[in-house]
Amino acid sequence: MKLSTAFVALTTLASAAAKSISSGAAQKMVRSARKLEEAAQQEEDYAFLGYYEAKVVGCTKSLESPIMNEQGEYEYEAVLVRLCPSEAGCDSSSTGGCKGGFGDMLVGLSTFVEAYFEDQRDNMQWDDNFQVDKFAKCEQYNPDENADDANRGAWENYQFFIGPTCSDDGLGVKLELFTDEDCTQVSEVDFETVSNGWTLPYGTGGLISTSCNSCTEYNNNGELELRESCVRSYQNAPYKCETGMEYYSYFGQNVQGCELITATFPAKSSGSGGKVFGWIVLALVVVGLAGYVVWWRKKKASASE
Repeated sequence: MKLSTAFVALTTLASAAAKSISSGAAQKMVRSARKLEEAAQQEEDYAFLGYYEAKVVGCTKSLESPIMNEQGEYEYEAVLVRLCPSEAGCDSSSTGGCKGGFGDMLVGLSTFVEAYFEDQRDNMQWDDNFQVDKFAKCEQYNPDENADDANRGAWENYQFFIGPTCSDDGLGVKLELFTDEDCTQVSEVDFETVSNGWTLPYGTGGLISTSCNSCTEYNNNGELELRESCVRSYQNAPYKCETGMEYYSYFGQNVQGCELITATFPAKSSGSGGKVFGWIVLALVVVGLAGYVVWWRKKKASASE
């Protein structure tokens, strides 16, 4: 994802060499130059993400309509990812991450989890007996993988799938056992029953981190670049609300998803609800105090008479 202008040199070189080398080699060089140009353009288009840290602040199973991902598959759950300004700081310990200057994006659950695992692949220790990243999206599970000889084939007439889903508290993501290929129908039979006593990893939550993560990182050459998970999440988020963002794309603030995000996550979309309640309480206190003053003055006047 590193910004580069080397495609100019490659294009020139490929064009000049086309006369002296085979057409296939020349075409390959041109394709390479174009890919590099696309990468450079992408880095420029999403450069504003470098001013933010990303934090998952919610997960929902209640989408108005499913999200179609880049593979043409429907996703029935989504995570709310908040872009908190790095300058102000992002608080991992708080649910919302930050109080102002942020933008929100609604990303299909499987799309986000896949990007997250790809980003974290080198940093996580996988369980040799259960490859968690295999189930970053809905995948079929064969009970015979963990069955002993006595129980092998016991579930051959059933189909099971494992995939990510929102945790019960609506804040994070967990793994669940399903009976359909879209991972929408939770199995009535629990995982331990079909897996010969194995416990499903991340069965209650914690599949992805809800801590703040910078949208930039240093590559192996010590160069600062955009984090792939941030870019992919932003690219694939069909709904965004950027009204509070100071830095944004040169296309302008994307506010087309504000209404849907607010309706889906009313408590997390903004802090206005708490402010409104505070003003109501303050107004009641003022009215009550004024009433008390009037009553006290009348009482004093009556006593003096």
